This record gives sequence, C-alpha cells and structure tokens, in this order.
Amino acid sequence: MNLTARLVRRVTILTVLTAATGAASMAATAQAATATPTKAAAAVPAKFKAASLSWLSGTRGWLLGAAPCGKASCTDVLSTGNGGGTWSLTGAIKAPIGTNATPADVGVDEIQPVTTSVAWAYGPALFRTANGGKSWASQPIPGHGHQILALAHSASASYAVVSPCKEFAQHCTSKQLTFWRTASPTGTTWTKIPLALPINDSAAVSAFGKSVYVIDPGFPGKFYASTDGVHFSARRSPCQVSQELELVQAAPTSATHVDLLCDGNPGFSKAVKTVYRSVNTAKTDTKAGTTGAFGIAAELAVSTSGNLLVAAWSDGSFMYLNDSHKTTWSMVLGLGDGGAGWNDLAFTTSKVAWAVYGPVSEFSGNLGQLYVTRDGGQHWKLVRI
Repeated sequence: MNLTARLVRRVTILTVLTAATGAASMAATAQAATATPTKAAAAVPAKFKAASLSWLSGTRGWLLGAAPCGKASCTDVLSTGNGGGTWSLTGAIKAPIGTNATPADVGVDEIQPVTTSVAWAYGPALFRTANGGKSWASQPIPGHGHQILALAHSASASYAVVSPCKEFAQHCTSKQLTFWRTASPTGTTWTKIPLALPINDSAAVSAFGKSVYVIDPGFPGKFYASTDGVHFSARRSPCQVSQELELVQAAPTSATHVDLLCDGNPGFSKAVKTVYRSVNTAKTDTKAGTTGAFGIAAELAVSTSGNLLVAAWSDGSFMYLNDSHKTTWSMVLGLGDGGAGWNDLAFTTSKVAWAVYGPVSEFSGNLGQLYVTRDGGQHWKLVRI
C-alpha cells in the first residue's frame, strides 16, 4: 500500500490488550488493577491530544500524546486506574511525538506498558520508564539500529523489530531487519534472534503468554511464530498474493488462538480487508470473512468472546464488526472526516473496546481523541480525556 513510512509502521505495530498481557502475565495485571495512587493526581494538560493508548488490564491504561507548554509542545504520558473514567498526568518524555514533520529517527508515537512501573515509548526512537511514567530515559536501539518498527512484550520477554536504515531514507544498503528479545519483560539487555526479515519500513510483533508472532509485510512477506518466545518457525500467510493482499497483523487471544488481518488491493478510498482465524498458532486457519470496502489502512481487535473489530480509514474513518462468529461483517461507524484515522484499537473486556481517533502522531493538527464501545462494538461514542 502506498502509505508514508510512519503511517505504515503505526498500522502494523498494534498489540491488543489480550496480546500484551497474556495468561501468564496475570500477576502484572492484578497489580495494575489494584494499584492505588499515593499522591493527588495531576490534571490533564489543556488541549492534550492523544497519539497512542495501551492497557495493562481492563482498568489500568496508559496514554501517550502532546499538549502545548509555553510556546512549545510537550510529549505527555497520562494514566487511568478506573477503566478510562478519569485520566491524570503521569510524566513527560523529552522527545517530540513522531510525525511525518519531525526529523528522521526522532520522536516516539507508541507506548507499551509492561508493569505498573516499567513501560516503553518507541517509534522510531526508544525510551523507557522504571518509575510508573514519572521520568523517561532514552535507550540505545538494539544492534545500533536507527528505528524501532515494532515492540511488544510476552510473559517472559520484550521483543523489538529494528531497522538499520534511517527513517524516510530513499536508499539503504542494508538488506535485513533484525529481531531482538530481552532476558525478562522488564530487562534492558537485548539478544538477537536470527530471522530472515527483508528490509521494510514496517513490521508487526504481538504476543500472548509465551506465544509470539512476527510479521514482515509484503507480497508474500514473512510470518513467524514461537510457542516458547525463543525458537521461531515460519508460518504460511493466508493472504492472497494474487489479489495483492498482505498480512499486516496477528492478534492472539490465547496461547494457541490467533486472528490474522490481510489488507491490500487498494482503490479510491477502498481496500480489501479479510480476517482469518486459527486455533493452533497459525499453522492452519479458517476465513472469517471480508469487511466492507471503505478504508485502506486498517487495524484488528479481538475480544475474549470472539467478537472481531476492524478499524479502517482513508478519506473517512470506519469501524466494522463481526459478532456472529461467522463471516458476516457490518459497518457500525462511518465518519466523513477526511481520514482522521485510528490507532491502538483494543478490547479491554469482552464488551469494552477503545481506540484513539485522529491520532496526533499522524499529523500535528489531528484530533487526538478517544472512542469507546461498551456493548461489544455495536455502538461507539467520544469520551473526554
């Protein structure tokens, strides 16, 4: 698909809540759900605009965005402990929100909490907090790379796909992306995992428990899976290369169940977006149908009850739902907004799902708002940050 490097990366790095936590990460989730603040919550900065949203549990979430501070713009991190009922300022990152207007290799546009204390902010640069987001330190990119294209954590490690090429570079002599893991989810020492990942300006990684999936999109692209987080084997992409469809996302909901999103063959404000389901870590799959045509870029979220949501955008922003466990999809939201777009679509319970609407990381003038559904995706509404 003909998308800018930062937009393509944002589309394909999504990790849904169930993939981020996993069954073996329940200790961190329980800690997040019961954590109580020791100080009065700081107010959300005026005119705050969201870029990225990630959840540790159904109640504990982190929000990355930007707000005016004097004559400049500050990159702020907010948090909630009550399922998005209220948000408070946690800290700030000394780097801009990465957009197509910021310099190459500079800034962050995604946030990934690991515990209530440790979290990553990345894309293209890499930052880490160890004190609940109060302060953030710049981290070296593994292998002396230039960009973090994708990052996620499992029950046993954090994982990152790294590009050796400068962001927005028209030419790069390197032929391979690299894939790395830490010794523990909160660790900072990275070890390279040897995988054949052709050079690309996007990638995807997701995990549940110790199961991990890595995608290097393309025709046909590369797709790998691991059941122990250390040893990876190639998987067949279900996407039809003859139809110019590429695998852009894997959304695991258990150690074995994973749903796959194929996207491509774009036309005027339209593209083919097909979902496949697997119960054996993507060794085999069955088709879960094709969404409506509107929208080119897309993201997938899956509930624990099996509901499928696809958020898509082009010259408008759209939300598609499959809640029948069959192959029928319906458009439940269609916005003629010129293509404000979505980011970090994720279920936090079997019925509640969130998404950033008009992420400021796409361009600084965007909306940076939040949408939520509380009935499994049937109805959506804007919520106040």
